[in-house]
Formats: sequence, C-alpha cells, structure tokens
Amino acid sequence: MKSTHRRLLAPAIALLGAFMQSALAHHTYAMFDNSGTRSVTGTIAKLEWKNPHVYIWMYVPSTAEQGKYDLYAFENGSPSVLSARGWTPTIIKAGDQITIEYWPLKDGRNGGHFEQATFADGHKLRGAGGPGRF
Repeated sequence: MKSTHRRLLAPAIALLGAFMQSALAHHTYAMFDNSGTRSVTGTIAKLEWKNPHVYIWMYVPSTAEQGKYDLYAFENGSPSVLSARGWTPTIIKAGDQITIEYWPLKDGRNGGHFEQATFADGHKLRGAGGPGRF
C-alpha cells in the first residue's frame, strides 16, 4: 500500500468508528423496561410524524381519578423505517380508539416504546425498534 493511502486510511477508520459509536448511542433502549410489555386502551390525541422518531400521543382513562384522562407518549421508529413497513402520516388519526402494547419507561412516567396497536376492528399495526427487537 502506498504511503499516502496509509496516511488517509487511519483518519478514515477513526471517523467511521466515531460515527458508528454515535449511531449506536442514539439507538439505545436503556430507558425502557425490557422485562415485558404492557398495554393501555384509549383515544389517540395525535400522531407526531417527524425525525428522528415518530411519537403517538394517547389519552387513557385515569386509574387515580374517575372521569379524568392521563396523556401517554409512545416513541416509535423513524418515519423512513415506518414508511417501509406501510405506515403513513395518517395511518393513526386523532380520535381513533385503540389498544397499544408498549415497553414501559423505567422511571414510571406514562408511555414507553410502541410495540403494536390493535384497532377496534381487530387489525394490528406493528412498530419499529424497541427493546424487544433490535
């Protein structure tokens, strides 16, 4: 190998390593409890279709106060990954009544990583990523 190529190879490898480390750090699922999924049924508030992750916001009847609702947030994969799986920005709409299965947040806040949704008619919609599938 020529001397010039050797001098360029080391910085290129270092840059690639830094990029890979950054990419892997971004895709950690450490904040989610991977011991099992939970599910909640409620009404969709909105689907937030933007990078780096799609978010689903849902009102769930409160277990603490009858007649009140808690807002849950569910992280999902990126718009490009979800699009490849058949998702669109309008596949879930405000007002839809669905059950969401999710990996809960370790800190106990309402929400987690979206696993799948079951609609009133029984059809299911799978998410992308998450502690259960890398």
